[in-house]
Amino acid sequence: MLYRLWSFLTGYVTLVVKGGNLEKLINMAVSRGLYLWDIRRVDPDTARVKLRLNGIKALRHIARVTRCRFRITGKSGLPFKVARLKKSKTLLAGAVISALLVYIMSSFIWFVEVRGNKNIPADRVEKIAGEAGLAIGTLKAGLNKDSIEKYIRNEIPGVAWVGIKITGTKAIIEIAEKIIIPPVDNSPANVVAEKAGLIQDLLVLSGKPVVSEGEMVRKGDVLITGCITPEPKPGEKPDGENRDHQVPLTPVRLVRAKGIVRAKVWYEGYGECSLVDQGTKRTGKETQVVSIRVFGKALVIKGPKRSPYRDFVTSTNIKKLPEWRNINIPVEVVTTNYYEVEKYRDIIDISDAKSRARDKALAGARTKVPSDARIVREISEEIFARGSNIIRVKAVLEVIEEIGSTEPLKQEVNP
Repeated sequence: MLYRLWSFLTGYVTLVVKGGNLEKLINMAVSRGLYLWDIRRVDPDTARVKLRLNGIKALRHIARVTRCRFRITGKSGLPFKVARLKKSKTLLAGAVISALLVYIMSSFIWFVEVRGNKNIPADRVEKIAGEAGLAIGTLKAGLNKDSIEKYIRNEIPGVAWVGIKITGTKAIIEIAEKIIIPPVDNSPANVVAEKAGLIQDLLVLSGKPVVSEGEMVRKGDVLITGCITPEPKPGEKPDGENRDHQVPLTPVRLVRAKGIVRAKVWYEGYGECSLVDQGTKRTGKETQVVSIRVFGKALVIKGPKRSPYRDFVTSTNIKKLPEWRNINIPVEVVTTNYYEVEKYRDIIDISDAKSRARDKALAGARTKVPSDARIVREISEEIFARGSNIIRVKAVLEVIEEIGSTEPLKQEVNP
C-alpha cells in the first residue's frame, strides 16, 4: 500500500513492452531495483507494466541490452495532475475558488436542530436561541455556547438543562424539560360514564355507588356520586320532615368520588372486498432525474429530460439552499423518480374475499379500542347484497375497559 502511495506522489507511467526477451528484461529490472507492478502479458511477445517515473531512463538501457522496446501509453500520479492544472489556469482558479468557498461556507451554522423536547415547541427554542446569537448563518468562530445556554434556560421556564453541540455546519440544541407535578385536586366531584356499557366490576374508593354490577349505563350517567347523604339516625325523619321538630338535620357531605368502574363495551367495524381486483402496480423499473432549478428554470444534470415510460408514477424531492443572513438563495436541487407501472386485473376467490373483508372490519374496530382495554370476544357477520361483486362484513369487538371519568360536582346542596 505504501509503495502505491509513493508511486502516486512521485508519478508513474503505463508501458507496453515488446520483444522476445520479456522475462529477461523484467528480471534485470527487478535486480537493479526498478519497481514494476500490474504486469500483464498481452501476447507471447507483448506485456503491459507500470513503472515509476524515475525508472524510465534505467529501463531504456535494459531494453537495449535485451533487444526489447517499449512505449508509454498512460501517465498517472500527482506530478502529471499538477502539470495539467498549470496548463489550464481557469480550471486551477476554479478549483482554488471552490475550495475557498467550501472553507468559508463550512465556517457558518447552516442547520439548527432541537432534541429532547416533548412539550416545548422546537421553533420556540430556535427563536430564543436566535435571540441569543445562535441562528442559521451564524459564524462558528467566537460562538459563546455557555451564554446561549444560560439565556435559553432563563427565557424558557420549562427547561431544566441545555447543551449545545456543533457538528460540522449543524448546531444541535439538546434540552431536558422540567417535570411539573400537577397539584392534587380535592374538589367535590362525581364519577360518570364516558361511554355506554354493561357494568362488570365496581370498586368504590371514595363516594357512594349509584349503579351496581350487571346494570346497563349510558354515556354521562353518574356511577359514583360525591354527594353523600347519611342514613337517618334514630329519632330522625327523612330529609325535609324535621323542620317542625327539635332534632337537627344531618348535613350532606360533599367529597371527591373515586373508584374503578369496568364495563363491557362494544365496538363496530366495517370491511369490504371486491371479487375483481384491478388497478396499477409498479414493475420494478425506475429512472432518476436530477435537475437544478434557478429562478424557475430547470437544468437537467442527470437522467433523461422526460419519462422513458408510457405509464408511470413519480415522487419528487426538492432541496433548497438555506437562507444566509436573511438572503434567500433561489437555487433548488430537484430529484424526480419515475416508476413504471402496469395495469392488472385479478379474480379473487369468494372465501379469500370474505377473509379479507373480515380482516378489514376487525382492523377498523380495533382502531377504536383503547390501548388498556381487553378484548374478550370477536363477532363478525356477512352483509348480503344480491347481484353485487363486493363482499361486505360487519365485525363487533366485545371488550372490558375502564369507563369512569371524574366530573366536577354541580349539584347545589341547600342547608
